[in-house]
Amino acid sequence: MRRSETGGDDESGAGRGPGAGRGLWAPALANLLIGLVAIVPGLCLRRLLTTYPSVHCGGSVGCHGGTSHNGLGMITGAVLGLGFVLGMVLVVDILMPHQEGGPVGYWLGMALLIPVPFVVGQAMGWI
Repeated sequence: MRRSETGGDDESGAGRGPGAGRGLWAPALANLLIGLVAIVPGLCLRRLLTTYPSVHCGGSVGCHGGTSHNGLGMITGAVLGLGFVLGMVLVVDILMPHQEGGPVGYWLGMALLIPVPFVVGQAMGWI
């Protein structure tokens, strides 16, 4: 405990370090918001994994006319979206807590919440 100027113990929590008062709410909320952004590349990946394995090429060198007209868009959306989400995880879960001197472990542990919005949307039938 810190001693205040009046001589008593300081109960304000000022000596606990940066970000200690926030607890686990800040990492959980930040990673749930990242999960909302991750829905778009998640949808692109789901479309790629469910549609394109059913395309039969018949042993030819290339699949002519067998792919959907939006295949390039789905691949681009998945790659760019996943890159954006991974960049956000790097900044929010690693760089920002490290810069503030806080525990990076809490933030990385809460990164497990990123798929929750997608799974909830799937289960509720919204996506």
